[in-house]
Amino acid sequence: MKLKSLLSCALLGSIVSHASAETVIKILHIQSNSKIREIWQQAAQKFESTHPGVKVQFDYLENEAFKAKLPTLLQSSARPSAFHSWGGGVMYEQVGSGICQDISKSVNEGGFKDTFYPAAIQNFTVEGKIYGLPNDVAPIVLWYNKDLCQKAGIDPAQIKYWEDFVDAVKKCQAAGITPLAAGGKDKWPLHFYTALLMMRIQGKEGMEAAYQDKNGGFANPDVVKAFKFFQDFAALQPFQKGYLANTYNEAAGTFHDGKTAFHLMGSWDLVEGRANAADKKGLPDEKLGWIFFPEVKGGKGKANDLFASLDGWLITKEAPKETIDFMRVWLGKDIQTELAGPGLFIPAVKGTADVIQDPLLKQIAQEIDRTQWIEIAMDQLLGPDTGRVLNDMSADLASGNTTPEKAAKALEASWQQNKQ
Repeated sequence: MKLKSLLSCALLGSIVSHASAETVIKILHIQSNSKIREIWQQAAQKFESTHPGVKVQFDYLENEAFKAKLPTLLQSSARPSAFHSWGGGVMYEQVGSGICQDISKSVNEGGFKDTFYPAAIQNFTVEGKIYGLPNDVAPIVLWYNKDLCQKAGIDPAQIKYWEDFVDAVKKCQAAGITPLAAGGKDKWPLHFYTALLMMRIQGKEGMEAAYQDKNGGFANPDVVKAFKFFQDFAALQPFQKGYLANTYNEAAGTFHDGKTAFHLMGSWDLVEGRANAADKKGLPDEKLGWIFFPEVKGGKGKANDLFASLDGWLITKEAPKETIDFMRVWLGKDIQTELAGPGLFIPAVKGTADVIQDPLLKQIAQEIDRTQWIEIAMDQLLGPDTGRVLNDMSADLASGNTTPEKAAKALEASWQQNKQ
């Protein structure tokens, strides 16, 4: 019996030793695209083959479920090693609560930090410390239907200023063409207009001043001006009939079915928008074009100041040290080139734009490398509460349910209450 006990203990000790020897890098993501996930898995297998005893585990949550469950997961024993982030206010909260790890030293080693677009990695930097790495960038641009613009007598290349865009809308209406598609029910597509107008009028320094509560914060005259521009624009009835009851998917389908001349939307509209067309194919490349959101005369913002959805990864404090080592493979140029080629998204890694096969997506990707400023979606940057207020105010401005002055005051009041 004694011998049996000793053998049992030895066997148990062997099992425990083996189990504790395995290091698991747990990555929590929201990526539903099977092609992207396949390439990710290849990266994991490649890494595991050179790191015995280390396993990479990808855990998926649908977008809304992710938002709902993440706070609890981050406080639990099931906390991931790395998790999806849009940056902005939510990230500031997570960093401030001590959940995230300062990875500055690790990513600076060997010049890893320098493999990313500077403006992209800056969005995962808090007070000079890097807490995460960018994955992909999706700039918001003004897509247009070449055939409808030609029919309306519009040359999109000549739309340089806001007034030019307003004139284009009027030309469409005169030709019996619906100018724009918008998913007003979801509200966030409308905040693209208010945010971009703020950017074009105030410029980078002006936007930063508003965040820092200088010059009246978000209730300053330039924000009111931006809101007035949008409300006057919405009063022209430029959007499809019933747009305030339409979701993004419905609006994207409207544009890709060839029913509107323009659609202000992210680069993802090439894939997701087309999938919402009646034929599931949407407008082909030869019928599509894009331009930057126009500048405002006298404004301080530039056309190639990008407004974008920026996805990335935050690293938690207890993450295994091998997590960054895996990131060097996963977010390295080889794997990101595989993702870029077929246009699955625009990686935040330098040099990947050159291999993108889709010419429209390639053009957008090349602009990311040239820009000096990427402002992430403001409903993320401002944090969940104030971001929601901006989305609500954008919809209310469009419907005429508030004034520019009241909207600006409501935004500033929420920011004062909820800022970090």
